[in-house]
Amino acid sequence: MDNENLLETKLDHKTLHFLPFLPSRTRRKKFTLKGVWGKTQFIVKAPETVNSYDLITLMFVTKAYLKKNWHAGYIEEEKKKIAGLELDLEQTCRERGILNKKVNRETILMSLMRLSHVDLFFTVDKETTMTKYIYEIKYDLDYKKVKIYANKRFVEFISNKGILLNLNNFVKLEQSKSSGKEYATLLYAFLNGTKTKINWKGKSILKWREKYTEEMLFNAIKLNETNMTITDKRKALKKAFGLLHTELKLPQYIYNKLQMWVRTDLIQNRNNKIK
Repeated sequence: MDNENLLETKLDHKTLHFLPFLPSRTRRKKFTLKGVWGKTQFIVKAPETVNSYDLITLMFVTKAYLKKNWHAGYIEEEKKKIAGLELDLEQTCRERGILNKKVNRETILMSLMRLSHVDLFFTVDKETTMTKYIYEIKYDLDYKKVKIYANKRFVEFISNKGILLNLNNFVKLEQSKSSGKEYATLLYAFLNGTKTKINWKGKSILKWREKYTEEMLFNAIKLNETNMTITDKRKALKKAFGLLHTELKLPQYIYNKLQMWVRTDLIQNRNNKIK
């Protein structure tokens, strides 16, 4: 892929670890989701469900903030520092691989509105912080331009310390005709947020992790939020890994009897060395 068509963005590690999004296309009212990562407890609350589609929308928002000059501001009555910019929904449609039609622009706008209503609660050592991705949006009636007023601290954090993501791959998953792509989208986001840092030829690089506990992955892609049996959860996870392998050329992961999912390419390399 040439550099002109390369879409890159960043997200913060908390979002990629907790993934406050469900894979379900069905939206329910009064959405609440809880999670834990290390010593941090996490709760997300929203008027209705946010899902993998909204996660990709958020990535396009952060992409815009990384590429454009934004303006700092202040919401006086809430005493919130904001970062404002204008998002071109026509361009977003094209980059997202969908037709630039009003109905499609409206769908993205509705996704932005859902994101603006998400409240995030992080608790560490009995101290809780409530924050948001987006505080406010304004839009024209043709749904061509949206003015976004995002959390300034969030924007600055992703700019300085965010994890780099290949947005083209997320678009590819979104455009896939395969069932289970929503789980694959969440899984891909989580895997990106948990890469291992190694030194190679004097450089620090990130590589896909060697293994994951099954329970960690069940929690990450919200399989534990379903009524699935453990066998069905395992099948859904296997399919998600399979999609990432076939669609995005990621290493293949398989389940072993120790309730771990491990990289098959590393297993094969070790077997070859033994021989």
